[in-house]
Amino acid sequence: MSAFKKLSFTLTVLALAGLVRADEKSAIAKIESLGGRVLYIAKDSKEYSVTIIKDTFDKKKGFTAADAKVLGELKNAVEVAFQHPDTADDWVAPLKGLTGLKKLHLEKTKITDKALNTVAGLANLEYLNIYGTGVTDAGLDKLNKLKKLKSLYLWQTKVTEAKAKTFQAAMAKAGNKDLAINLGVDKDLRSVNTIARLKTQRASSEKSAKEAAAKAAKAETERYAAIKEPKFDKDILPILKQSCVECHGAKKPKAKLRLDTFAEVNKGADGEKVVVAKDLDKSELYKRIILPDSDDDRMPNKGNRLSKPVIDLIKRWIEQGAKQK
Repeated sequence: MSAFKKLSFTLTVLALAGLVRADEKSAIAKIESLGGRVLYIAKDSKEYSVTIIKDTFDKKKGFTAADAKVLGELKNAVEVAFQHPDTADDWVAPLKGLTGLKKLHLEKTKITDKALNTVAGLANLEYLNIYGTGVTDAGLDKLNKLKKLKSLYLWQTKVTEAKAKTFQAAMAKAGNKDLAINLGVDKDLRSVNTIARLKTQRASSEKSAKEAAAKAAKAETERYAAIKEPKFDKDILPILKQSCVECHGAKKPKAKLRLDTFAEVNKGADGEKVVVAKDLDKSELYKRIILPDSDDDRMPNKGNRLSKPVIDLIKRWIEQGAKQK
């Protein structure tokens, strides 16, 4: 007996002692003897998951259609996974009475709509994977009574996207707003509740962002308003470095205008001053920063325009004589 078999047998004996009926214990033993896996949810729990595979570890005869009837005895199974390529509708039929089943894997099997007659009776089912099967739109309707179903995988089936959306909407109307449907890679139909939760989170984030922006704007207004006598070196140059020097610095200044030092600002461009102390009408710098966004001559012409508190500060600086220190 392999190490895995010994461990599985030990778990079976310990977990099932006094908790599971004899016929269920017998069914589990047969599944394990045919290469199937039975794993218990927790220590001393009577609930377990079952995996049906094709081959045993010792290469003996594996699980076949004739063995499927034992599945009906797995009363405490909460998950069944068919990983056997020959799985068909008649293999699923014995699951009819397993009302405690929560997860069912039928992906890449030979099942058709007929198998869903059985699945439809699994009232506590939360997860159903029928990816890569022959299920159609008509079969999907059979699942409309699964009120607890949360995850449904339909990728590479014959179910259309339109039908999946209609089915999900009908389930939500009937009270199941937690159902999410997967139709392929990056093709998910999120549940109604998930969409609602995301909308709430987005609205909350947007509200927080607006509140933060308003708070920052208020702080900026108060900070610049407190500067009664602005000076170039201390108050104006930091603004120009942040918003203007990229285009009007020492390296290839646009229009031959540099704004990176007090001397260069006073020098202007091509012999014309851009700042005239105490004269806003002749100060081209000021006139450019108050232009509308639609005007190509607005400064800065890259990124966000200067805020009103900043513009007001530059205005006061010019009105008070455009002093350096």
